[in-house]
Amino acid sequence: MPFINYSLLNQIYPSGYMNENIKLLKDFDIFHCLLAGSLDRSAAVKKRAANLPQDFLIWLEACDGGMLFDTTMLTTKTHDDALDLDFYTYGYFYKDKLIQCINLSKNWFVFAFAVHDDVFFFDIERNDGKVYQWDVEEKKIYAFWNTFEDWLSDQIHEAIGLIADELLFPAGIKLEVSENE
Repeated sequence: MPFINYSLLNQIYPSGYMNENIKLLKDFDIFHCLLAGSLDRSAAVKKRAANLPQDFLIWLEACDGGMLFDTTMLTTKTHDDALDLDFYTYGYFYKDKLIQCINLSKNWFVFAFAVHDDVFFFDIERNDGKVYQWDVEEKKIYAFWNTFEDWLSDQIHEAIGLIADELLFPAGIKLEVSENE
């Protein structure tokens, strides 16, 4: 199955803060569509950009993007044959026209974008490990998190709130898979 591998995640994060995030991802599995990662895919991302934070690189070994609830995490592949789904790749945010249109810096490594189009990125030049949120309408940094793990935790908890308020629904592909099992 091409979805995220919880056994691998538990090996990578056997305890602590991230282990709690993994438990929540598993509890709300039907609401996201995260893809399984690999060392090869992680290496491909490392080649594209130097100075990526270590916590993000570790995550890539287990997760190659997909839908993190209502946030799109970029991936290394445009299409997954087994799922018959298309995905946004890292290359999408390296198009000169798009960079100019939403006023991105060439020093930014975009790894995700929100349902309302704001982008999440690392500033490669600063090399500070922080995740920044770029407001595409206001053309300014809207928020930041000290680490990728902080950002991930915030995204998970925000999604759980949306689920509780019945504003976020199960992923259709996950419903199809659970019906076929």
